[in-house]
Amino acid sequence: MGSCKFTAGLMFSFTCAVASGHAAATSFVALRPHEPATACQAIEAVVAEMTGQQPSADLWPIYYSDTFGNVEYGERAAFIESMTHSEGRVDKSTIELTDVWPVAKRRDDQARALYVVQLERVQWHSERESSFDPMQTEPEGFEATASFWLVEFSENRIVTMREGFAFFDFVEYDNRLKGCGRHGR
Repeated sequence: MGSCKFTAGLMFSFTCAVASGHAAATSFVALRPHEPATACQAIEAVVAEMTGQQPSADLWPIYYSDTFGNVEYGERAAFIESMTHSEGRVDKSTIELTDVWPVAKRRDDQARALYVVQLERVQWHSERESSFDPMQTEPEGFEATASFWLVEFSENRIVTMREGFAFFDFVEYDNRLKGCGRHGR
């Protein structure tokens, strides 16, 4: 026969003494629920970090881009360069957060959350074939392009940002996060 003690706080603990005289213990961390009201501010801060507007010494979030794959901490300078320059020229303006959509329904007590984020970038391109008619060329110049990123939260902290065009297909267009991004305000 044994006895067990349960303690609660931010961390839960179970300690049990068993009949043989040995003690066994385990603990686990209780994650706080994600607060959607804080998502926009966190996303805006990470976009500022990924474009070099705001420095970051934090290991999080982990970025995954189409160009780099998983961006290692030591590759962040090159990643920022790729997000602010195109074909050797500085972008006309900084990347702008335009829309944020929550993905799926979530319960109020869930610590994890997903959002699809649309970013707009005005980047340089050299003369190239037209996408509609290969016999025509588009002159060199700046062009606004959209990219979509899947943003994963644990509690109220962004843990990953993953680039991918197909993410847009998973969201309801009218379900944007209000007050967030250029189109949501």
